[in-house]
Amino acid sequence: MALETELKYLNADHDKIRKTLQGQGGKFLTRNYERNIVLDDPGRTLYKRSALLRVRQADKVTMTVKRIPAAPISGKAKVYIEHETEVSNFDETVAALQVLGYSPVFSYEKIREEWEFAGCHVCLDLLPFGPFIEVEGGEDGILNCAQILGLSFEDSCTKTYHELNRDYRKENGLVPDENFIFTPEEIKVLL
Repeated sequence: MALETELKYLNADHDKIRKTLQGQGGKFLTRNYERNIVLDDPGRTLYKRSALLRVRQADKVTMTVKRIPAAPISGKAKVYIEHETEVSNFDETVAALQVLGYSPVFSYEKIREEWEFAGCHVCLDLLPFGPFIEVEGGEDGILNCAQILGLSFEDSCTKTYHELNRDYRKENGLVPDENFIFTPEEIKVLL
């Protein structure tokens, strides 16, 4: 079990942040297309308990369970208890979870570029509804890293990408849809 502490930053300028990371000694880690499936039981009880069960395929396949801690943790960043393990096969892992009563409830995709910088993990995330920056680390480290990168706290957010997708669809008069995936043509262009 590990605690994941993060802040997302809206209105992200990936080119500007990438140049700052390169110029300030950031360490580039990887850039991947990710596909994710979130699973739950028919009553969506995981969601109702602020928990998430996800299978992700990027450069490796992982299964993750996240939940909000039972005792609130004060601060400016979002904190999750996270259990994550590498698995060998995306489709077989989803199938095994279905045998246990968990079915896919939505899918999402992103292009994620990962960096190490100022003691934090910095992710330049491109989702079908926009660019974001996610900074993970200790809360003080996140705020320090963001300041060095020129990210404004006013642009920070503790919402999940799922919540941001719902907000985006509502603000733009789109039909509600929990899924946020790229078209095959968009993936070709982005990669």
